[in-house]
Amino acid sequence: MAEIKPLAGMERRKLKDVIPLRTPYAVYFFPTNLCNFMCNYCAHARGLWKFEEEYGLKAESMSFETFQRAIDQLKSFPDKLKVINLSGQGEPLLNPAIADMVQYAKEADVAQRIEIITNASLLTSELSEALVQAGLDCIRISLQGMSDETYFRTCARKVKVEELFSNIAYFYRHKKQCQVYVKVMDVALADGEEELFYQTFDAISDRMYIEQCKPVYDSVEMTRDMQTDTDRYGRKHEPRLVCPLPFYMLGILPDGTISPCETIYVPEVLGNVWQNELFEVWNGEKMKAFQEMQLKKMRRTNRKCARCCAPDDVAHPDDNLDELQA
Repeated sequence: MAEIKPLAGMERRKLKDVIPLRTPYAVYFFPTNLCNFMCNYCAHARGLWKFEEEYGLKAESMSFETFQRAIDQLKSFPDKLKVINLSGQGEPLLNPAIADMVQYAKEADVAQRIEIITNASLLTSELSEALVQAGLDCIRISLQGMSDETYFRTCARKVKVEELFSNIAYFYRHKKQCQVYVKVMDVALADGEEELFYQTFDAISDRMYIEQCKPVYDSVEMTRDMQTDTDRYGRKHEPRLVCPLPFYMLGILPDGTISPCETIYVPEVLGNVWQNELFEVWNGEKMKAFQEMQLKKMRRTNRKCARCCAPDDVAHPDDNLDELQA
């Protein structure tokens, strides 16, 4: 039986007790900025050209050579990362090298866990077998409904959910050590579909959860006027003054650009893996200055950070750094 728990890691140390970290906990790769869905609560709802114009992310995919270069650089850190995440701001299974990327990262042995976040619409039996064989440790699947109708309403694409769910079940049956997590946003469910969601994935996932939709992308019509005082897991909290993400992660865009987080806004360009080493960037003056700005409670002076709701949406209570001083 699957556990009903949020998909994010729940076994956490208090971040304030362990920073500064000599090795980031996580590196988030952007295998692609393209997506085959246009979910109405997502930035991709605006279409490809508006997506580029609004958020400044090019419609491109990461080359295997760029990924390889970044993974090789991670060997310079003194410890293993906790996780390498292959998700970014698109659908990672659109990158034809995705299974090779998983295998290369796994064989490099630079992280405890290699994971993917995907809508699973491209998860064929062949790709499932390739990902499992490559050594994938965790697949996080984001559903957009429980029927063909709710899928079309949510992501403006025709999806045969019976076939989709069958492909997920196939992956689960062949997954070896890989954990299968399945989640869906509450706004993507029709009345009465909550119980259907739990019944459907109880036997073909390790963990399942219904998340609360939040205004993650400030220019998306559906969530523009949405007010909230909780995170996506329903936990109520005061607005956070410090974003904890840059204290434990790095983001790497398709062209190798290095960001202090994995959000769509890219608040600071720290370098590029083709010109800079990740170890030097993590310990560099740009990163320290960005972290200091956060600790001074000045994140809204950065125009990208001012648009971002990540500290109030995905940051966990144990990651709260508001009481620290610069």
